Amino acid sequence: MRSWIATLALLLILFVPALARIQSLRRLNTVSVDIWPEYDKPAVLVAYHIILPPDTTLPAKLTLHVPAGITAEAQSEVPIESNVQGDQTVLTATVNSLDIQFEYYEPLVKDGMERHIVFQWFGDYAVGMLEVNFLRPSGAEDVTLEPQPVDIQPGQDGLLNYHMRELNLVAGQTYTLTIDYSRQSNKVSLFGLPIQAVATPGVSTVGRVSMTGVVPWALAGLGALLIVGGVFGFVSWHRGGKRALAGKQTVPASNEREDALIYCPRCGEHVQVGDSFCRSCGARLRRG
Repeated sequence: MRSWIATLALLLILFVPALARIQSLRRLNTVSVDIWPEYDKPAVLVAYHIILPPDTTLPAKLTLHVPAGITAEAQSEVPIESNVQGDQTVLTATVNSLDIQFEYYEPLVKDGMERHIVFQWFGDYAVGMLEVNFLRPSGAEDVTLEPQPVDIQPGQDGLLNYHMRELNLVAGQTYTLTIDYSRQSNKVSLFGLPIQAVATPGVSTVGRVSMTGVVPWALAGLGALLIVGGVFGFVSWHRGGKRALAGKQTVPASNEREDALIYCPRCGEHVQVGDSFCRSCGARLRRG
């Protein structure tokens, strides 16, 4: 009996402090929410970027209520549990970072060309600053937002971004943003955007060949080939000329030798080339 009690006490000593270290959050520094309807899917992409207070003890438990009807699991570097409770979905995660990001898709309410979106912050925590950004789809017309945006500026892929902001929300204080617009096309904005180069190619662009550097080398190579060809041709011509000249000189030499070996048939004296009579005895010379 005492052994069993000792084992139970040891387990409590080991596990209770570990459980106690997972703190429940009470306040969030900033919550930034991006709402991108019909961007890459015919639905509403909702992306959260949450920053916790610097004095938060990690790991910490994060619990958020979002509207029901999520069509995809929340995506994050940490596992996020999703449970439906009535007309809401509860997202729960144990986080180990002060910077948290996750996203999900929810259905887009459509009535012909009319679109209707409602974003709700259910006040799970006190928030120092709540920012909501609506990215206007390409071709969207008659856009109305309630409450009004604090500014409108170019956003992702050149699409207009409507920026809303609320400061110092207390726990339990809700925030609702209503968005209405009309759109004739059902194509997502991402596939309807013009294709743009990531960067304008320049001299230092990887893989780019500059003709300014290539042309001098090409001309130098061509000049070298011409010089080598000229030298080779001259040598070949010179050798061929010598052979031809030698051939021409060989034939007369042999004839001269044959003519030079002529003797007088009467006295046997040697006669010169071109003689018709022997210079010694005067006999007439006969040519073969």
